Amino acid sequence: MRSTIPWPYARVAAHRGCGTTAPENTLEGFRNGLRFGYRAIETDAMLAKDKVPVIIHDEKLARTVLGDERTVPELTSLEFRSLDAGSWFGPAYCGVTPPSLEQVIRWCRANDVWMNIEIKPAMGAALETGRVVGELTAKLYADTIVKDGFKQENISPACPLFSSFERDALRGAMETAPDIPRGFLIDEIPDDWRDVLEEMQCVSLHTNWKRMTPEFVREVKDLGYWVFCWTPNDPVKILELFRWGVDAVCTDRLDLVPPSL
Repeated sequence: MRSTIPWPYARVAAHRGCGTTAPENTLEGFRNGLRFGYRAIETDAMLAKDKVPVIIHDEKLARTVLGDERTVPELTSLEFRSLDAGSWFGPAYCGVTPPSLEQVIRWCRANDVWMNIEIKPAMGAALETGRVVGELTAKLYADTIVKDGFKQENISPACPLFSSFERDALRGAMETAPDIPRGFLIDEIPDDWRDVLEEMQCVSLHTNWKRMTPEFVREVKDLGYWVFCWTPNDPVKILELFRWGVDAVCTDRLDLVPPSL
């Protein structure tokens, strides 16, 4: 059943939009990624209190919004977009605000930047987050979505790719955006990874590169799925992963890893 269809997207994406080069998951960060030549990003979508998808990795704000001990679900999207998500990185980025998913999609579409949207639900909100993110993304990418576009052979390269660690998040996205392709994210490799890929009609398995072996890559590929790895930062290692059959990676070191690697 091994897939012979080539990976249709960029092979190297900028992790959280900019890796370690600027404040993660901000429009300023994405612009910095573009300055490094990256036209593919991985980013994280979570629901604010008013059920608007916003861009952030952690449910707790404190890591990227210094001194703020609140969580994303405690804030409306308007309150969220007034935060300072840049000072933690450096004084030059003081006042950089975190964006909504809609803002990021519109920026990516205007700048021809492909998106891997990780559906990153707050605790207990996986299904709802998947549904809302799916619905909004399908609306804003409607012109790129084709019937049965979740299948490898039908994917439009302009269409984004969803991924999530949460199975219910993928399930929610299937309900509201069935034709946008999906990938299952894992760190430790669960026993039922094959079942999840089949049930969620995924095109790809997204894995921690440190868990990878040539044998596991071959097993996944022989089942007909693509392999996407996060987050190798050494160009030599990335080339080795590609030799194993890994289809794509996201990286933090945009200063070391050329997007055309």
